[in-house]
Amino acid sequence: MERLLDGDTETDRGFRAQIPHTEMTDSGCACPCVYLRVNTEAVAPVPMERSLFPVAGASLIADDGGYDGEATLFAASGVLVDLQFCDWEDNGPGGRRLWEWLGPSHPD
Repeated sequence: MERLLDGDTETDRGFRAQIPHTEMTDSGCACPCVYLRVNTEAVAPVPMERSLFPVAGASLIADDGGYDGEATLFAASGVLVDLQFCDWEDNGPGGRRLWEWLGPSHPD
């Protein structure tokens, strides 16, 4: 998540502050997606105009360097709620760790 939220905006810093207070749980999806639960007693929500919105993303890069899909980080009511990996080719990250599958981040 830190890799996706690598910007220097107030919003990026606010969501990065939530990471140490975030619990990940399996989404049950065939893709490597996870649900996120932030302890809002330990860290403040980030002001958001919309109730559910993608807040960061990156392309997924295949072993051969080609485009393989997208990773998207969602927030609801100012807290992180979902990290989705959409793998168009169903190849997964291969022998790489999930963050090694990410290309350059892009704002959503």
